[in-house]
Amino acid sequence: MADNALSTWQPFLLEKQGHVYEVFPSEAVFLAEMSGYDSGLQAVDYQQTVTRVTREMSGGRETFSGKYVKHAIVTAGLPGGGQVQESSTWNQPHVLPVSEAHINLVRTLVPFSVTVDVERDSMDASMARAVEQLIDEARSACARLENLQMLGDGTGLIAQVTDSATSLTTTVIGAAGGTVPANFDVLLPGTVWDVLTRSTGADPGQGLRRKISSVNESTGVITWLTTQQAGDGGSGNIVHAATEGIYIPGSWSGGAAGTATAPGALCAQGLVQAAATTGTFETIDKTAAGNSWWWGTDGRGGDTSALPLSVQMMDGAVRRGRRSGLGTWDFAIGDPAVIDLYKQSLYASVRYDAQVSVLKSGFHGVVYDGADRPFPLVKDTAHPKQGIKLIDKASFVVYGDQPGPTFLQDDGSTFRRFTRTLAKEADFLDRWQLGVGRCNTIVYLNNLSQAA
Repeated sequence: MADNALSTWQPFLLEKQGHVYEVFPSEAVFLAEMSGYDSGLQAVDYQQTVTRVTREMSGGRETFSGKYVKHAIVTAGLPGGGQVQESSTWNQPHVLPVSEAHINLVRTLVPFSVTVDVERDSMDASMARAVEQLIDEARSACARLENLQMLGDGTGLIAQVTDSATSLTTTVIGAAGGTVPANFDVLLPGTVWDVLTRSTGADPGQGLRRKISSVNESTGVITWLTTQQAGDGGSGNIVHAATEGIYIPGSWSGGAAGTATAPGALCAQGLVQAAATTGTFETIDKTAAGNSWWWGTDGRGGDTSALPLSVQMMDGAVRRGRRSGLGTWDFAIGDPAVIDLYKQSLYASVRYDAQVSVLKSGFHGVVYDGADRPFPLVKDTAHPKQGIKLIDKASFVVYGDQPGPTFLQDDGSTFRRFTRTLAKEADFLDRWQLGVGRCNTIVYLNNLSQAA
């Protein structure tokens, strides 16, 4: 049987690339909803009003310029309305409060490697399945990583370290830490992270690309494997103190506003960053006088006590959210343990009939019906713990070079060799960014109790 050259595999890889575009957003609810994924079609529905905007789709609008995207920000509703008399001169029109921000695309890269056998061996079903599995795993990893960033604070920080030692164990803020705790739904055994100094992003000592060995959620202790996982990672004991944090690999974005390492510059912009009351977001200083419209809406009105989410609390959040001009939201997204406790609280109601609503992306949740129309509360393990947010999809847009991650082929080949060995590498790269047009439509509820 003839050997398989790369040219034999290229059509197969190209076909897989098209499939990746269609199903890439399906991994997680926020990514899926922002991308326009339709579970019925098993593909992206580009006729939806909210979908990823790419260079090709923006034709003629000059939205993209290099790695930058021109993004429109609506700061308030159209002013200048009023009453007129029959014989009077009517009001002069006012300018819509809108400004233009230039946000940069970020790069999410997921590499995988194969041996030269892919090119040389006879192409049989098992080899095809092996490559297909690698592509699917890379697609899934990239999607979950992007979703995690979109729900975060733009810095890449996943957990704060609280102890000082040179060891294979780090203690992080747990459920009783007084602030938002570490997300043990993503800090799982087998996952790889950076342990970095929070103020500078520096490696405190053997903290790069470390794999988790085990997790003790009750004590907040994370144990790391001693061995090096790749050539760019550390090994042995990790030097750490309470000044360190656990980050998405290579994504530390804790620098000053306007720098190449500012929040949202390396790690993508996220909901926590958009809803915050401080910092510079999309070139606008949230703390400047008159810029409170560039904050998220505190659904609890300043109450920071630890309480379970309730119907009464949701009613108050909706009332406060109406001040941003909305009467309903597309969905709420939050910590699964918070939503579980909310749902469990309804079981005691004598006439409670659990209603579930399904989003177009296929994700579903228990229905809250206190707004102008019902919307679901959807669980997402990547959402920060002890919180939930109400989402108006029209306030967001996802930008991307292309409809999804693509194989790097700048040297004419999908697979490339970096050393004099038979192993080759393929790289999935996505250049993208989450844009936020209105911050005050994000209604957030924090410090919520969790189900056991």
